[in-house]
Amino acid sequence: MISTAVDSTSQSYALGRVLGSSLVFAVALVVLWRATRSWRAPSTPPGGDHSDTVRRAAKRRRLVVGATVLIAVVAVVQAVRGYDPEPRAAEALPRSSAERTSTPSTGGPQAAVPGSFADFRLMTGAAAEQTKTAWLAGGTLPEGTSAGFYDQNADDTADLILMIRTTEANPGLKAEKARMSIRQEFRNFIAGARAHDATTFDAGEYGGGLICGLVTQPARDRAVCAWSDADTFAVTTLLNPATLPDAATTTLAARSAAMN
Repeated sequence: MISTAVDSTSQSYALGRVLGSSLVFAVALVVLWRATRSWRAPSTPPGGDHSDTVRRAAKRRRLVVGATVLIAVVAVVQAVRGYDPEPRAAEALPRSSAERTSTPSTGGPQAAVPGSFADFRLMTGAAAEQTKTAWLAGGTLPEGTSAGFYDQNADDTADLILMIRTTEANPGLKAEKARMSIRQEFRNFIAGARAHDATTFDAGEYGGGLICGLVTQPARDRAVCAWSDADTFAVTTLLNPATLPDAATTTLAARSAAMN
């Protein structure tokens, strides 16, 4: 998975924003205190009342201290509001249908390439091997990745490709999910696929997230989707024309079958 340089959803990024805004307030306090230094310490003119000068100095000091406290309170409120990191992907535990309205599970079933879903059937034998060889173009599947090639109209031609990575098969994925949010995973996916018109959809009964986008091809755009939860990151590539909502519906059907 291609990673962007900065994870804007991380705890460190959120903390950095808080520190940055706090620094602005700190500078404002220093400037205020230094700018009012002479004003806070008035001198008594010749023949003047020194006690009156003391009273004026005390009053001015209270005004400056009050302004300082106000700025500090605003800084604290801003810092609390600004610290809002997203949950890590590892926290998006899959849920079964029975658990949708109850507490999240403490673990979930691991996704696996299903034999069929909707009107798609997993290709096997020589047709599947030829399709896989052509798709990989001499390369190999990434470590811990399972792939399925699906025929929709029984003509031994792939109409959909499903690629699944699980934390059980790929410890590296588990480490990624421990440090990245699902939104960051999706940002990396869309960037790596060079997709446009990226749209998020309801992830269905298993929770997590679902996103789809379009990849520009010479003949026509091709829809790609990804779903993610604490245990899985999977991608569907639809080789036939499909709108993003239809691609999302197909991907949800693939996910449901993969989790059963």
